[in-house]
Amino acid sequence: AFVNLWESLCGFAPDYSLEYSRTLAMELERVAVHTGDLAAICGDIAYQLGNSVYGRLRTPIINFFQEWGGNRLAKGLIRAGKINYPFTPELAQRLALVLDTFEPDFDEISSKLFKLPSALSRMEKTGVVSYEEVLEIGTVGMAARMSGLRRDIRTSHPFNLYGSSIIHEPVIKRHGDVYSRTQIRKEEVRQSLGYIRKIIENVPEFRKPEEVHFTAASNMFAISLTEGWRGEICHCAITGNSGNLVLYKIKDPSHHNWM
Repeated sequence: AFVNLWESLCGFAPDYSLEYSRTLAMELERVAVHTGDLAAICGDIAYQLGNSVYGRLRTPIINFFQEWGGNRLAKGLIRAGKINYPFTPELAQRLALVLDTFEPDFDEISSKLFKLPSALSRMEKTGVVSYEEVLEIGTVGMAARMSGLRRDIRTSHPFNLYGSSIIHEPVIKRHGDVYSRTQIRKEEVRQSLGYIRKIIENVPEFRKPEEVHFTAASNMFAISLTEGWRGEICHCAITGNSGNLVLYKIKDPSHHNWM
């Protein structure tokens, strides 16, 4: 969100290869964190096998970030006006192999989790938040979609490749319980895997952009919205007469979802 905001303030329009890499990184992050969260949910309900398997499956995804950009948490990968580590056809082939290994094991453990009576009894009708309460709280991301609220920036305010190469359809559940939240994570992982497989079929040629000296425009008000794995992330900035920052505000999804 910061990158999008800063580029907007400075009048920079990213090319397709930059938007491509950013979309890919966001969906890979979603796979990794949702998978780790599924491990945590299994740990919370004392399902040790699920905790172990999902935890193991998170590792090759974040390890791919290490291969791509030298950091398992993708730090330093994306920067305003550039990407420090361009995504290549060779990396696409490597990622396809990672996913080929990941998917069958993910599907197998997910099938076991969602058929296990002792697990279902701990998730169904537990921690219910109604549609009316979701509206009152002002939740975003999964915490909104678990109760039927269609709130996803990838659909409402498309950015990067969303709305063009990827026509995103939010995963919506209706019961607002732990079971709904767990289902969303599982189904969004499957959805993200589909997006990733689609776009790595055609890796754009990377052209190193000219060195950009970013100078924010004067007297500007800018807002950037992106859909992170937890929900929408909002960055807001106001510049003064000389382009200096007068105000900068970040609204993380947790500000909406955590009372």
